[in-house]
Amino acid sequence: MTTRHRGTPTPGTLPVLERLVGDADAFLRHWEHTPVVAAAGPAVREAFPLEAALSLLDRPGLPASCFRVFQQGAPLARERFATARGRPGRGREEVADRAALLRAHDAGATIVFEEVRLLVPEVERLASALERELGFGVYCAAFLTPAGNSGVRPHYDLASGFLCQVHGSKSWSVGAPETPWPTVPSADTQPEFEPVLETVLTPGRTLYIPRGHPHAGAATDELSLHLSFAVVPRTWRDVLLSHLRGGGGHEALREMLPLGHADLDDRHLLERAVERLTREVGPRG
Repeated sequence: MTTRHRGTPTPGTLPVLERLVGDADAFLRHWEHTPVVAAAGPAVREAFPLEAALSLLDRPGLPASCFRVFQQGAPLARERFATARGRPGRGREEVADRAALLRAHDAGATIVFEEVRLLVPEVERLASALERELGFGVYCAAFLTPAGNSGVRPHYDLASGFLCQVHGSKSWSVGAPETPWPTVPSADTQPEFEPVLETVLTPGRTLYIPRGHPHAGAATDELSLHLSFAVVPRTWRDVLLSHLRGGGGHEALREMLPLGHADLDDRHLLERAVERLTREVGPRG
């Protein structure tokens, strides 16, 4: 018999997640460990259809911070696609140069719309509901990739992601993490990996990629649009660090280490530190 820890979701208690992955109980076997493709309901396509993405591409006054541009996987300077506002002023953010964005897109560039939650109310409602249900922050971005072109170059993310295909199709390769649950981003490096999962994502399907798993995708023979829900992690390390930063308390931890501590290994010292903290915090009432 499998024992569920307190706080672990049980079947039927994750209706919002099931809009993204279908059977939540089957999906949870992969949570934080392995990539998987699942069948999604219509919620994402209804919240952010292709027409909504195209309207953003042609939206007057779109702030420059709300998009990124990639050509064959490589990022292009945002300044190439930004222009001053009609009424300039000190500190006023530049906006998208719609003509430049459209030219880049026609030339095969992927347009990544950031801050989709701020731009599309329907996405905001869906993401907010997912946050409340999972208990983690959720960041959304949309990727519009022309046919036959790659999106972002191979990389891994520090947040686990649900990639929900809305229009067209995209071919994906996902590898195993070099370091499980990394805390340092891949940045400008391009991790090389052997695929553990290869798939062509079609509308109504969701690819779940746990954090740290390297991946790369490319549109097939038509325009591809997918909406990404990134689950911002809060880890046990975060809990401990937050607790230790709280107000400079914990008298037991401010005491110097014992004489001769240099002869003790780090694990032994860590165990003793945890014991001291546990005694000071005390049992739950």
